[in-house]
Amino acid sequence: MEESSGRKIMSRFHSYHGDNIVLQDNNTVAYRKASFANALTFSERPLLPGEIFLVEIEKNERGWSGYMRLGLTQLDPQAVSNSRGYLPRYALPDLTNMCTSWIYAITKNNVYEFDSLSLSPPRRTESRYHLGDENSVQTARGTIPRSVLRPSLVGSASDEILPTDVGSRIGVVYVPRKMSQSSLAEMHLIINGEDQGPCSSNIPYTDGPLYAVVDVYGTTKQVRAVQLYGVASLQSACRDAILQNVKKKSVSSLPLPKSLKEYLLFHE
Repeated sequence: MEESSGRKIMSRFHSYHGDNIVLQDNNTVAYRKASFANALTFSERPLLPGEIFLVEIEKNERGWSGYMRLGLTQLDPQAVSNSRGYLPRYALPDLTNMCTSWIYAITKNNVYEFDSLSLSPPRRTESRYHLGDENSVQTARGTIPRSVLRPSLVGSASDEILPTDVGSRIGVVYVPRKMSQSSLAEMHLIINGEDQGPCSSNIPYTDGPLYAVVDVYGTTKQVRAVQLYGVASLQSACRDAILQNVKKKSVSSLPLPKSLKEYLLFHE
């Protein structure tokens, strides 16, 4: 779970992003400051096969239609920045038309595939634990508890949360296909701890680096990169610890300053 230098890995957003994105908290938070477009963000680094990039929805904004888009892209954001190029307004369909990408629109009850190679719906399977079991997940950077992939809420609130709700945690990962000398990989989305199964299965991952791409689109206003392999900020760690032991509806009764309560509830 560490690089060869011994430095812990942190999940961050790339410094090059859409015009309406503001990065905060050491580039771990992406906030859309205006409109509903021009909010493309990318992982700071290309993902390793089996490395999960996980985000939590922190804020929503009424008045728009549609929700966050998430997936993988062969676009190198640093190369676009260095060439003084531009980013498209949307992940769907603009980014998929610009370069080879595999991107899904997150909806309240499901996800739908829309990529540059296929318009077929994602395949569903019986198992919810393709990448591990009910207690843990195997990743390229070590084994992590499945609990960190789930919403940091307790009680019935975590059971009732929808993929588009504040507090929902959604991740993307790709794994090489189990074929001899295969150069293709499958992409999985993980929604609140449940693996949705392979939704794209012909990703040429040996052709070049693959970055996670998040479009903070529509109703989704702000997302945070969840730390699976590095050290979370003290602020984030304290929030998770509190919400794991206190029901969200009880936060307002805690003897804490108003600003801290608003942070726990992700209120504006």
